[in-house]
Amino acid sequence: MVSEYVVPWVASENEADRDLALKWIDAKRDHIASGGWNSYAAIVAITADDALDVKELESLLNRIVASIHEAPNRVRYVMDNFVIAVGTYVKPLTAKAKAAARKIGPVQVDAAGTSCKAPDAISSIEKNESKGLIGKKRKATRC
Repeated sequence: MVSEYVVPWVASENEADRDLALKWIDAKRDHIASGGWNSYAAIVAITADDALDVKELESLLNRIVASIHEAPNRVRYVMDNFVIAVGTYVKPLTAKAKAAARKIGPVQVDAAGTSCKAPDAISSIEKNESKGLIGKKRKATRC
């Protein structure tokens, strides 16, 4: 879990944040790839929309639509969270993230016998929309 949360929080505040996230997303090892997706999700949460590469984010959404259900368990979970992050924090991509979430449908993850499950991306984005949170950036990625 350190690679999914602590590492992305720190990486997202580094000047090489995007490059690290993209490198990790392509990693063969699950814990590294999941750290990459969460790193990029953290980046979109704190970076102004005009400083983000919207085309790259669209490409990543398309990649998730095409591959999420075949991805390893933890990677599936954080890909789902990435869709939610883009839909919530990147106002120009909210509609595209919602469309991606609809195409993806429910995401199944093995929560190791707990009652935890992957959030429904479309419901999460729409809930944030109803609260007026679309496009509102966080001050920091850490809780």
